[in-house]
Amino acid sequence: MNASVIARIAKIIPLAVVAAVGVAACGPTNGGASVAASAPASTPAVTSSATPGTGAVPTTPAPAAPTTPAAPTTEAAPPAAAPAAQAPAAPAGTKPAAKAPAKPVSAKPAPAKPAAPKGTQPGGKGVGITFGGLKEGGQIELNDLVSFSVTWKNNDATGTRNVAPVVSTQLYEGAPCSMIAMAEGTLERKDASGWKKLDNLSAGTGMDYVINRKDGAFTLAAGESRTIEYRMRLSSANRPGRITIEADAPVPNSTDYHDMAKAELNAVVVDRHAPEVTGVSASSLKVGTTPAEFGFVVAAPEGTANLHPVVGLSSANWLTPDDVTLEVMAGGAWKPVEVREDCNGLTAVAPTGLDVNRRGDSVEYSFRITMKQAPQFDVDVQVGAEANGHQAARRHAFDPRGRR
Repeated sequence: MNASVIARIAKIIPLAVVAAVGVAACGPTNGGASVAASAPASTPAVTSSATPGTGAVPTTPAPAAPTTPAAPTTEAAPPAAAPAAQAPAAPAGTKPAAKAPAKPVSAKPAPAKPAAPKGTQPGGKGVGITFGGLKEGGQIELNDLVSFSVTWKNNDATGTRNVAPVVSTQLYEGAPCSMIAMAEGTLERKDASGWKKLDNLSAGTGMDYVINRKDGAFTLAAGESRTIEYRMRLSSANRPGRITIEADAPVPNSTDYHDMAKAELNAVVVDRHAPEVTGVSASSLKVGTTPAEFGFVVAAPEGTANLHPVVGLSSANWLTPDDVTLEVMAGGAWKPVEVREDCNGLTAVAPTGLDVNRRGDSVEYSFRITMKQAPQFDVDVQVGAEANGHQAARRHAFDPRGRR
């Protein structure tokens, strides 16, 4: 992220939010790992520490014991190896010398075999995760309390699995701030003592949401499962859109998340009180220095009295209000619309009561946009609307890839 981007985010987003995102992004390198999780330097070592207290633990030291005495055995071998070096001069001694090292070499892999039974695999490879109460592609209403369950199962034939249950939403296209893309709302988990509000609903931008977890951790024997109930509420600060709920099985107090089991469920967030954008059209495929017109129709189920059309602009080279001219057709003439910076890029919210085409509870808007200089990258224009605290899902106005 370059200096201009950081400066822009610092202007728009409160320092506390920026700091939180920074911490999230640095999750994998968090120095707060427990000794048990960070001490191992190799995969086998992480394996033994990743499953503390499981049936795999006694198995791990077993091969370690023969490894120590193996050292003297190796040291004793060199005398036999020394004649081997002289073997070229004495062919008769070559055969015994070749047999001597062959025995310790073949003996070394033998003790290593029992060191990696299924129950000692790092992470959660043997853990299966399933959702209940929510269907793939189902709908979630904004502001509704939505209940669902998640089941973790140890699919191994032997051994145990330690699991720190994690549930969260992934980056969300309808989040209030697209720079962070964290859905706004609450998530609760039902424990033995009742419902517990969890710290975060969204996973954020880093991996700290699955690192060094221990809250609600449990152990699963081979073939055993555990089902936990959850409930969440997405606030009306979000816009409708597509959302993914993720469930994970990280090992408690571990920083190794690469092999953990993960399951995803996709859903559609809806708001029956929100306006809806339809009939998007544009005079060209891209935005440039020549005025480009675009239009859309907004249906407002609760009336058009408090309806505001919304236009969002973004680009890879970070636009400013001075880079663009945006106008709306009202009363037969083009009128300028103020564009402001926010955490979504640039946003223009036109006033209500514009002299535009109205058809019952629907309103047709026409805008045009002109860049003052040829943009280095494509400019993404998204259109939407607001009414009575509810927001429409935004749609692309200029999109050569046909995502409208």
